[in-house]
Amino acid sequence: MRIVLAAVAAAAVSAVVAPLAAAQPVGAAKPVPSLTPKATQRLWEHEVKQALTRRSVATAGCRPVRLVFYAESDWLRLATKLAANPSPCAQYYISIPPLAADKTKFRYDQPWRIRALGPQFHVLAEINYNGWTNWVTANNSTYYDAGVEARKRMDANGFDVASGDSWVVNEFSSAVRNGTNVARQKVRDLVRGLYTGDGTQPQLKGAVFDIGIGQSTADLSSYQLALQSWYGDSAFWGDMSAYVSDWSQELYGDVRDYAVPGSTVADRVAHLNDFLQHQLLLADAAPSADAGARSFLDAAYSPLANAAWVWDSGFGYTDVSLDQMEDYVSAQVDALRTFDLSRGAQDRFGFAWAPEMPGNAAWTPDFTTQTGQLLDRLAAAIHDSAVSPDAACAGTCTTSLTGAQFVEGWKQLASWPYPALGITTGAQTLVAGAASQPLTVQLQQAGVAQTATTPVSVGFSSSSAGGAFATSADGPWTSTLSVAVPVGASSASVYYRDTAAGSPTVTASAVGWGPATQVETVQAGAPASLAVSPASATVALGSTATFTATGADAYGNAVPPSGVTWTATGGTLSTAAGPSTVFTPAAAGTATITASSSGLTATGAVTVTGKQAHVSSISFSRSGSTLTVAIASNVARATVGIRVLRGSSTVTTAGVATGFSGTATLKLRNAARGCYSATITSVAASGYAWDGTTPTNGSCF
Repeated sequence: MRIVLAAVAAAAVSAVVAPLAAAQPVGAAKPVPSLTPKATQRLWEHEVKQALTRRSVATAGCRPVRLVFYAESDWLRLATKLAANPSPCAQYYISIPPLAADKTKFRYDQPWRIRALGPQFHVLAEINYNGWTNWVTANNSTYYDAGVEARKRMDANGFDVASGDSWVVNEFSSAVRNGTNVARQKVRDLVRGLYTGDGTQPQLKGAVFDIGIGQSTADLSSYQLALQSWYGDSAFWGDMSAYVSDWSQELYGDVRDYAVPGSTVADRVAHLNDFLQHQLLLADAAPSADAGARSFLDAAYSPLANAAWVWDSGFGYTDVSLDQMEDYVSAQVDALRTFDLSRGAQDRFGFAWAPEMPGNAAWTPDFTTQTGQLLDRLAAAIHDSAVSPDAACAGTCTTSLTGAQFVEGWKQLASWPYPALGITTGAQTLVAGAASQPLTVQLQQAGVAQTATTPVSVGFSSSSAGGAFATSADGPWTSTLSVAVPVGASSASVYYRDTAAGSPTVTASAVGWGPATQVETVQAGAPASLAVSPASATVALGSTATFTATGADAYGNAVPPSGVTWTATGGTLSTAAGPSTVFTPAAAGTATITASSSGLTATGAVTVTGKQAHVSSISFSRSGSTLTVAIASNVARATVGIRVLRGSSTVTTAGVATGFSGTATLKLRNAARGCYSATITSVAASGYAWDGTTPTNGSCF
């Protein structure tokens, strides 16, 4: 068997020399098998000879990988470069585009060239959806018949199913994802026809390229909803499970969403997988009713990553240098391998290969050389990562672009948003007792408005005991309220008011819809009353009391009063203006504290307890040069403050203590001749308040 195979392969090498040498030159119209025909011919011949003796060498820990490549052009160079540095555990599937003039016709001279590279290499006949749609119209036929006819033409044009060749539909459009008209039924019929063939051919599962959206898309809500609705089409996914082996989601990323300055390789890998794996991650989160989609994608999902260079649209954004593109390709391989390592025994992914000069300019020899280097990097990253995903990034995956930033929105596709209510009007600031602006609740899913197919009763409630709702700003108001979202509508509105200042939470709820909450702010209204705190107090003589003015609106909510003024009877105040004051009683009995603010007044009552301290007499006597001042008081053990004057000049100030009899003396030695008098400045004793008087006194010597 090996001798026969060797003979066939040797003949293939000999036969291909002339056709490859005659291939279209660099700069010719695409698509072409190779953009470097002579160099590819030499490498191809070498690899075909190697294939005669090459044996897959088992590598410890080598992870099997099934690789599906989309080649817009240059497919033979792609396959040959991959064969020059193959991963020993890989199976490579390379698509070949149909003829440009008639996209229902295949390139009969190409499949065998890729297969000649060895048993790891297989060919996918590109089933151009638009081309076969034209065939259906022109022949007044069906998509199932188109699939059957395509299988016949595959056999006639050298695709060898027994050797592992198959088909790939390019592409399932957004109409399939969105369920537009009968788009899903058309592709279901097409893949069924491709699978069954004409009845004489073996049944054959193939691949699908599914159109994606740009990585930089700002709002993914509508896209996510479309996917979720699609996952619920169990009949569609049943057919995919029956007829499709590889689901290649087109994931043509943007280098500007990857090369974030200062980011780590692990962070880049994680963000790449947010994008590259989003369809599968969303299926993982799907409810049990969508098990068909989840089961199929778990088995067939094969992300089609981006090696297309240099593009500013169409294949994402890859208008960067060769070094930066090599870095990006390596990181994608690392990310894809890392993700698959966590899920199963086999890796599944692929790349789009579509070299294009910037601005679609004419090809240059230098750029042709660089695209070959990029293919070498792609092959090496796949080979090197066979055992350890991080090996794809050895010494690379660190390039930076100024202004690059991660797109965090793709993380949301790892969860499954269910139908929920959303309050679409912003949080409001209200005055107590006043009606809000309309508060609108909307039926939503993933943040996108949904139309009611049956009336939806939405109930409103508040965390505040003072909260109430109404359908009109004029009321009537009730603590709970239900309103209906009618068929064909997506929202309803109510009014809210609250008599209690604070931050109440308003909740909207409905059967079958997640609740919505919003925190409002309720401020107190205008001052309606004023109070003195404390309203009454008992103060002992010799002590003080602090009084504060407080205000409230019509609903009892505290309102700090402004411009407060104070007056008092029966004592003195520390200040006559301000939010608070200190009262000192003058005599036992009762006193009144009065506060005034903005035309409002309030009083506080004070009961003053204790006795009056009184100095009854002050006398002077002289013995020699010593002057004695005698003080008589009605309070024992009091401290009396006294100032002694000679004429109008102060001789001394002192504090003297009275004894048990209430008397005290002060002696002044070496007192000069003259007229003396005294003034009492204070009398301090527990439970007493000085009456503030000084008895008449004075003597001349």
